[in-house]
Amino acid sequence: MKYTLLAWLAFYVIVGWVIFEVSDMQTAALRSASFVVPLMIIFYLNLLWLSKSYLEKGHTVAYFGILIGLTLGHVLVYSPVDLYMDNSFPLDIPHFKERPVHFVYMGRFMSTFPPLIISALIFKSLQLNKRTEESLELKNKMLQAETKALKAQINPHFLFNSMNNIYSLAQVKSDKTGDAILHLSEILRFVTYESEKDKVSLQDELKQIKNFIQLQFLKDDNQDNVTVDISEVPAHFQIAPMLLLPFIENSFKHSNFEDKKNGWIKININVKDDSLVMNLSNSASLTACKKDGIGGVGMENVKKRLSLIYPDTHTLTIRQDIEKYSVVLDLKLK
Repeated sequence: MKYTLLAWLAFYVIVGWVIFEVSDMQTAALRSASFVVPLMIIFYLNLLWLSKSYLEKGHTVAYFGILIGLTLGHVLVYSPVDLYMDNSFPLDIPHFKERPVHFVYMGRFMSTFPPLIISALIFKSLQLNKRTEESLELKNKMLQAETKALKAQINPHFLFNSMNNIYSLAQVKSDKTGDAILHLSEILRFVTYESEKDKVSLQDELKQIKNFIQLQFLKDDNQDNVTVDISEVPAHFQIAPMLLLPFIENSFKHSNFEDKKNGWIKININVKDDSLVMNLSNSASLTACKKDGIGGVGMENVKKRLSLIYPDTHTLTIRQDIEKYSVVLDLKLK
């Protein structure tokens, strides 16, 4: 709005300057005001009232009816003002002194259209910007709601599998059951208090991955067929919570790593510059994959979350054959 006021002020100065070339200062000020002020009133009436009250609400007939009345009122009221100015504050222009009356009325009539057209265009532009902002806000809210729904599906899926593992330890009265509960409680704390946030510390996310791996290691003292390389990361990096853990869970679930001869897992997670690279691979039977549906609900949801939260800043490559299942995730953290 302030820019339109500045534009009208500039227009007044320009008109006054042009008139001042053929008159004195007083005449220039009065005649430019008599010309510019009515047009400015028409401009703001259309921009702030008529377009909003009638055009936007679809009252087209009433809108154009009022415009016609406004135009006629402008012509009938200010044409006599122009004639008075010609007599009382004449300009040193020969054809202005003897111009016909109908020419004065026609000039006023034609001058009405530019402010009406420009104000209507500005109103339409403002409405378009408003609708665009509302659309973006609605889209963001929908994305947030969908992301929360996906997290709500992933977390119980993960917890269900973890509880099954602890139940197995308890069944054989393993001394490791207490440690397993301790690791799970740490993960539960993270899921309960941290996963509701939009972003969490990458260090915390990786800590829960290590807790999960330790939870899996409690099943067997021999982990020679599992390679884990998780580098230290700067404290300032953040990531969407529970984004990496489903991939790790998937590797342990489908690798059959308890089979020391045929089962294996390789986990490599590191940060270089501002990119996180996670490279996972594990043994997999194509027959078992088809039967069990490798990845399942958790993997499908984490793919959707990646596309929602990091639409243009990640690449995810998943390969699967008869003996191997691999995942490579490259994620920009900034």
